[in-house]
Amino acid sequence: MLELNNLTVHYGHKRVVHDVSLSLAPGQTLGLAGESGSGKSTVAMSVLRLLPRSARVEGEVLLDGEDVAAMSWGRLRAVRWASASIVFQGAMHSLNPVHRVGEQIAEPMRLHGTPGRVTELLEQVELPRDKARAYPHELSGGQKQRVMIAMALACGPRLVVADEPTTALDVVVQEQVLALMTRLVAEQDLGLLMISHDLSVLARTCEDIAVMQGGELVERGRTREVIANPRHPHTAALTAAFPVIGDPAHRWSDPAPAPEPLLRVRDLVVDYGRTRAVDGVDLTIGRGEIVALVGQSGSGKTTLARTIMGLRAPSSGRVIFDGVEVGRGSRAIKAFRRQVQLVLQDPSSALNPRHTVFDAVAEGLRVHGVPGDHEALVTAAVERAELRPASLYLDALPHELSGGQQQRVVIAGALVLQPRLLLADEPVASLDASVRGEIVALLLRLRAELGLASLLITHDLGLAWQIADRVAVMHQGKIVEQGPVGQVLLTPSHDYTRALLRAVPQV
Repeated sequence: MLELNNLTVHYGHKRVVHDVSLSLAPGQTLGLAGESGSGKSTVAMSVLRLLPRSARVEGEVLLDGEDVAAMSWGRLRAVRWASASIVFQGAMHSLNPVHRVGEQIAEPMRLHGTPGRVTELLEQVELPRDKARAYPHELSGGQKQRVMIAMALACGPRLVVADEPTTALDVVVQEQVLALMTRLVAEQDLGLLMISHDLSVLARTCEDIAVMQGGELVERGRTREVIANPRHPHTAALTAAFPVIGDPAHRWSDPAPAPEPLLRVRDLVVDYGRTRAVDGVDLTIGRGEIVALVGQSGSGKTTLARTIMGLRAPSSGRVIFDGVEVGRGSRAIKAFRRQVQLVLQDPSSALNPRHTVFDAVAEGLRVHGVPGDHEALVTAAVERAELRPASLYLDALPHELSGGQQQRVVIAGALVLQPRLLLADEPVASLDASVRGEIVALLLRLRAELGLASLLITHDLGLAWQIADRVAVMHQGKIVEQGPVGQVLLTPSHDYTRALLRAVPQV
């Protein structure tokens, strides 16, 4: 069905893919693993000739024996969606925000003259029929990803390329999406090429794995054999990159003794109209303590963080910081927001694309009217976030930086105000294994050097095991369980916590 023969891709003088040969048969599932920049997505885009015109492609990409590079524009248009389709990374950015999702699913069918069957496709991907009239912003992340899969299946292709289809999804939704893709492959005899930096995701779905590093294919084999006995050091590094819950070797810090409280949340309630998003939450964070707040998307984690910051007024309850109650209208709110900083999940969205690194980091200094030499303060914060030397980055724009560098800029923007507490909302969700490890190490170093406390909001229980002192589990607006990391993750008392742990994919 698919053959790549000695595929090589250049962008200008830079070679990003070198001499890659792969094949895929109907009903076969192949995982393509590697870190960001390894060439995985370039290979995926090559299959349907989606690379920019600046790319120079050598070698062959054959779909059912036909060379994609030699196809006329009309022939290529006929092949896309109908013979081979793609599920892009980040459904949030791939769907048109002003069109209903049913219209977007129907679009490839209109292009190919295929009879409309939107409701049937929604049922295939386990979504209610009435979601056809929804706009993307009205759907959860998992629902948006299911819409992307429905679009990919709309014209009955034989090959589906899935590029990081579960990035930033919580563990339960991720398990549902992977189970759905596995079922569809079996029922429709699809060929599936799945790209991911997470070997646990590929292990759940793919029979075979190919591993890329620096644009080259360094290992390929049966999934279980490659993971159990990796021959290449890079494969071994990918296998070891994601923490195993319960393994002491994957704990990066010892749990801190119960510290003096810095933040107390008491009986906090937040209502959105008739919906109760946060329901009577009690939470304490000690000085220098890392508390992981875990739960599925929609459980209320981010709403709780925004309310703590004073960005949303609670319906009732109290937020007490360093012994002083924080009120939304109080004079102390601005000083409080200087001491408590928010690190957002998606750095590419958090940073203004027209602002340089210096402007982005200095913004907090201007907002709070901080006196002194702003250039020196920004430089110190950027270097503390491990972008060194700072002079190389201060004039850069966000699109000139990698994802990990962008996240460091966001962290520097928080550090420049010398806060005492970070509210870090999924700070590593979209980062690959090595960059994730660097950001985790940075958070631990900031605690050691500055005594910085953190509320780590995450759906990743492995990350909680890796660095948290305590864990609080949130479900439907309530904290259903909290305690020391070992107690909650190794001997959970609540059924929901146990369900989260069962959904964690294993390498």
